[in-house]
Amino acid sequence: MNLKLLLVLSTLTACYLTTAQASQIAIDGNLADWGLHKNGNADDWTPDSSLNLVLGETYNVEDQHTAYLNPGFGGQAYDAEAMYVHVADGNLYLALITGLSPNTPNDPLHNSFGPGDFAIDFGQDGSYEFGIQTTGPNQGHVYSNNVAWDYGLWDADGNYAPNNPDTQHPTSIKSGTDIAIGQLVYNGIGFKNMGQYYKDTHYVIEAAIPLLAFAGFSGKFDVHWTMNCANDAIWADPILPSQISEPATLALLIFGLTGLTYKRMQHALVSI
Repeated sequence: MNLKLLLVLSTLTACYLTTAQASQIAIDGNLADWGLHKNGNADDWTPDSSLNLVLGETYNVEDQHTAYLNPGFGGQAYDAEAMYVHVADGNLYLALITGLSPNTPNDPLHNSFGPGDFAIDFGQDGSYEFGIQTTGPNQGHVYSNNVAWDYGLWDADGNYAPNNPDTQHPTSIKSGTDIAIGQLVYNGIGFKNMGQYYKDTHYVIEAAIPLLAFAGFSGKFDVHWTMNCANDAIWADPILPSQISEPATLALLIFGLTGLTYKRMQHALVSI
């Protein structure tokens, strides 16, 4: 692919991004565009009514202040606090708030567990057909085609059983086919004064995934997240419309071609 075509693709990408920015949600780790606040009150967790999010379906809040979470221990550092899901503008928008810093080492031998990935289950049958990576060099990449998962430390009854974990709480992606790239930010700068436990520190994961990544799937689905120990999990149950808009198709094509070109240019530079 020559430089001229790359410039054309880059221009098309810029045009699409300009259109996409008309959305009220920007992927920047700032929760204000979800209508969330930092006033130190319980209603800080309530999203803007214009998003039409429904508690227990398209968002869930589990702000806790205790050493014991569910099913494990860990306190604020391992608290999965809130998740918000919104489908608009050809994207699946995700916002997750946790007490877990993205800089937490994954070192089980020293009782330290890093962040997990988003797991998506269409049909709500425990199959988790898609995964979205939240950390590492492939942050924001979407995986499908028989995704294999790691699991946590607890069985289905909440007992410590790392050799018999609860498979309804997948943690990190082990393998799968890399099918798409979305935008994802995991804010490493913690903040306080959100919710009634105003002294607790929070971190944000925010993402926008092109709906074309889920082509062929629709209806009710689960979006799930937990850390690698699975001490605390959270999920939402949105609905994906059956029709995927044309701008999303164009965007994914542009992003994919641009990404492939970038990788080829990198390879060429290494070869030189």
